[in-house]
Amino acid sequence: MEEKNILEIDTNNCDNTDNSCLCQVIQCLTNNCKQGPTGPTGPTGPQGPCGDCGSTGPTGPQGRTGDPGATGADGIPGPTGATGPTGPTGATGPTGATGPTGATGPTGATGPTGPKGDNGPSFNSYAMVHDESNAVVPKNFPVTFDTTNLSNNITYNSGTGDFFIPDEGIYIIHWWINVKNHNKDVNACEDKALSIELHRYWPSDELIAHSSTHNKVNCCDSGTINGNAIFSALAGTSYRFINSSEVDLQLIPNDLYSACVSITRIN
Repeated sequence: MEEKNILEIDTNNCDNTDNSCLCQVIQCLTNNCKQGPTGPTGPTGPQGPCGDCGSTGPTGPQGRTGDPGATGADGIPGPTGATGPTGPTGATGPTGATGPTGATGPTGATGPTGPKGDNGPSFNSYAMVHDESNAVVPKNFPVTFDTTNLSNNITYNSGTGDFFIPDEGIYIIHWWINVKNHNKDVNACEDKALSIELHRYWPSDELIAHSSTHNKVNCCDSGTINGNAIFSALAGTSYRFINSSEVDLQLIPNDLYSACVSITRIN
């Protein structure tokens, strides 16, 4: 190939010479290698095949254990299981043999008879009294009965109206008394309910029972007071009936009797 001096190359006609590439270089040098604007990026070429996988690197050190989380709520208790069967009862051990009975000792001599004790309280205690008068009994005064029919161990004082009971025990008493309103002011004879009370009089006052007429009674009419009581008496106590009405009352004989009382020990 024929060698040429670089200065002999026509740079204005590079495309038509055999030295096109060199020509372009000279043009670049001659023009102080001024670079034109960058053209647009061409389209991305197809992806090449995957390269071989590299070897696995060494395992890094283990990180610290995290803090424990909060304890969760208790779960719902499961159902109670069924009760197992009862085991068999063990056999009762044998009863030991009874030891022999000892011999009876000799009977001792009979001692002398002791003195006779005091008689115990008699349950045969009673009293019955009645009245045949038309006596007036002021209010809050005792009612007295003029006749004692029967009396055994229980005594009655017709002057004071006291029944005296010597022995402790349980007693039952019944009474009826026929009465009428005895208001001192006859012109103001208002109908009144008349009443009688049984009191323990001695050693201290105590109400035992209360009874009265069923209807109010005026000065012209009579009524009957009925009553009964069971009470516990101490030894040596006395009892009496009291007019507990608001007014004086008068005993009124009914055929023959105006009042009757009976008392009996029952225990």
